[in-house]
This record gives sequence, structure tokens and C-alpha cells, in this order.
Amino acid sequence: MPSRLDLGPCPRLFLAKIAASRNSLMTETLHALIDGLPTSSADHWRALADAALRGEDFDSTLVRDTPDGIERGPVFFETERAGAAAAPRKEAFLPWHIRQIFTESSPSEANAAILADLMGGVSEIGLQIDRQGAFGVTIGTPDDLARTLEDVDVSIASVFLESGHNFEPGLFADWMKKAGANRAGLGVDAADARLADLAKNHPGYCIASIDARVIHETGGTEAHELAFAAAGFAEAFGKLIEAGISAAQAAGQIEVVFAADADIHLSLSKIRAGYLVLQNILDAYDAASSAPEMRAVTSGRMMTRKAPWTNMIRTSAAGFAAACSGVTSLTVLPATHALGRPDRLARRAARNLHILLQEEAHSGLVDDPAGGSYLHEHLTAQLAEKAWKMFQSIEADGGYSAIGAGSEFVTQVETARQTLLSQYQIGERVLFGINRFAAPDLRDMKYEEGLTPPSSASLFPAIRLEDAAQDGAKS
Repeated sequence: MPSRLDLGPCPRLFLAKIAASRNSLMTETLHALIDGLPTSSADHWRALADAALRGEDFDSTLVRDTPDGIERGPVFFETERAGAAAAPRKEAFLPWHIRQIFTESSPSEANAAILADLMGGVSEIGLQIDRQGAFGVTIGTPDDLARTLEDVDVSIASVFLESGHNFEPGLFADWMKKAGANRAGLGVDAADARLADLAKNHPGYCIASIDARVIHETGGTEAHELAFAAAGFAEAFGKLIEAGISAAQAAGQIEVVFAADADIHLSLSKIRAGYLVLQNILDAYDAASSAPEMRAVTSGRMMTRKAPWTNMIRTSAAGFAAACSGVTSLTVLPATHALGRPDRLARRAARNLHILLQEEAHSGLVDDPAGGSYLHEHLTAQLAEKAWKMFQSIEADGGYSAIGAGSEFVTQVETARQTLLSQYQIGERVLFGINRFAAPDLRDMKYEEGLTPPSSASLFPAIRLEDAAQDGAKS
């Protein structure tokens, strides 16, 4: 009988060696195939394209722009700047965390959902707290928290408070520490005066949450979202440094959250641009080796009530984009997000998308799943540059805490919102199932009643693209 194969100290190391061997063999094979073929240049390609267009204007025929005015086609070539905007480095063979958001009204219902999802592959718990129970779990006391997390090993499954909660963060951190949690997220805003004290008292916890999704959900552009994230990160990071916290610890105590929508290429590039922008800030503090937690959540504004089954197509595209961007944590919203609280099936479908991406598509095993065409490198570099200029303008106007009604940044976002909505109203942009391919689906999607969105009477009210697309479809 043959002796047992020695995989070494870690099976993943063995797998990494196999993958490296395969990659080397593939590279040698490709080099052999292309050896001797003539090389091409951008000028040569352009000449061929102009000839094929037979007099048609190149830009109006083949070039499209992002909402920020960045060209996104038709073809790109390798440049030094493209190389600088490649995929962020990550730990090999370590997938992103699967974070599910729980909104069940009562602690007991939330606990049952949490335990079921942990058994199904979820690795991080996102608690959306609302003391009235309208838009989250009714948690007002440590006892409520204990009932919600009963039988949950918080030393393995980290618990994060979703931003905008109304639970005392210090109380939550103390409870988590007593429960044995080595890692947790308090969801505190960058402008919160308690930020530095909480960071000092809980060095292993993620204290601040810079939730840039509010800009996406209100209709802002990708550069707006990036600039907002940079301003929030700069304020939180600066406060922690001033409090005497090391750069490495401070960066690790901040989580930056971006939205990912069904535009795979743009979402992927936006999040990667976020790494570049934040790295610039860290470089200014001589903290180049530090890095914040980066999380993506699939877009809420793209979700529909009338055609809920098409939401699964959109979240699949958004989840894939986020997975390829290099985030450390990812949340896929259930297909029922626009309807109400998810039932067991909706939660399972959301978390299973992660499993498909990790275990079947192996998105986390590829060095750069988006590399090769230079489209993403181009978009990433351009977005980072545009966002950095916006960030500098925000800083000149007083920084993150000074963003308010009437400010230049808010005015820019409001203008972008109106442009976006009008594009859906006139049919220039497509929302599948609403203003294109709107065939009725007789199958009902089950969901739990009672999930009431928070008031939109805020600086950045959330929009729903479905409403604008429906208005356009009627006209």
C-alpha cells in the first residue's frame, strides 16, 4: 500500500504549488504559439478600424463614456499607468468573507436566520439594528443582543453593526469582548466624536465604517462615491493618528464600503480605484504598508419590485465584479430587497452566489481575473485621478464633516442624480424586466412583510431606478 501523500503544513500551499506549475506551463505554451507573430500598435489598430468604418465617425460610433466622462472603449493598450492600476495584491487562496445582513424584526427570528446561514457558508454577520423593528432587528439592550447571538461562536463568525444603527457602540464592543470575539465591527461614522476613544479601548476591532454606498444609492457617479469614501477615510484615519494610534492599527480599524452594480467593468474598476485613492492617503502618512478593510455590497437602487426574479441576474453580475475587485468582504443583497424581508430561500440564494464564485468559478484563485484587455486598468487609473481631484475639493471646503446642504459636492451629486434618472426615463439606460423585456412573470417571489425603508428625508436620499424606468416605459 503506498504511503500517504505529504501535503506539507497546509493543503492550500500544495494547491498553490500545483497552480504555479500549471501557470508556468500555460505561459510557456502561449509563448510558443505567439512566437514569430507580428506585433501590433494602437496606431495600426486605429487605421484598420477607420478603414472598416468607411467614413463613419470613430468616436460617435465606437466610443462610450462613463457618467464621469471617462472613455470606456473600444480598445486599450498596455501603458505604464495601466500597470500601476492592476489588481490589488491579496493573500493567495484566501477567499473574501461572506457577510450576510440580517433584518429580522425580533431577536429570536434573527437568531434562527443567523444560525441557518452560518451552517450554509456565511462567515460574517451583519446586524442591521432598528429599535422599532421596522428596518432591522429590535435590539436595545445587551439581553436583546445575547438572544440574537445565542449559540453563535463570535470568535469564529465576526459580527459587524451595519452603518446607521442606533445601538451604543461601546456597549456592543464590551459585550463582544466578554463573548470572546477577537474581531468585530462597530459601524461608527468618521465624524463621531467617540471614534478615537473606541479605537484605543478596542484595538482589535473595526471601529469606523465609511459607507460610501449612500452616494451610489442617491444617484452619484463612481468618482463621487470614491471621493466621499476618501474624505471619510482621511478624517477617520487622521483622528486615530492624532490620538496616538499607530498607522497600521488605525488603517485596520476602518472599513470602507462601496456599492457594486450590474455594470461589471465599471464596478470592478471603481473598487480597485478605491484602493489607489486610499493608498495615496496612507502614503501621505508614511503608512504605505497599511491597508483598510474593503467591503462591497451589491446595489440597492438597481433592485426591482415588479420583476424581482431579474434581480438575481443583476446581483450575480455585481457579485462577480466585487469578487474580481479584491475586496476583503462581500454582501450580496437578497432578490427580495425591494419587496421586504428575505425568506429562507432568498437568503440562501444570496449566500450561494458566493459559493459559486469561490468554489466553482474560482474567482479568488486567479491572480487577476480582470487582466489582459487593459480596459479595467484604464478605467481604474482614470477614476482614481478624477476622484482624487474631487477629494481635494472636499478637503478644501472643510473635509468630510463639512459636507452639507448647499455644498459644492452635494450640488454635484444632485446634478448627477437628475441626469441618471432622466436617462432611465427616456430609455437611454435599460433596466431589464422594467423598460426592456418586461414580460410578466406569474411566479410570485416569497418574502416577509414589514421591512420599511428608513426615511429618505436626508442629505442623500436613496433612489430606485425602477421608478424612473417605469415612468419612461409608460410615456
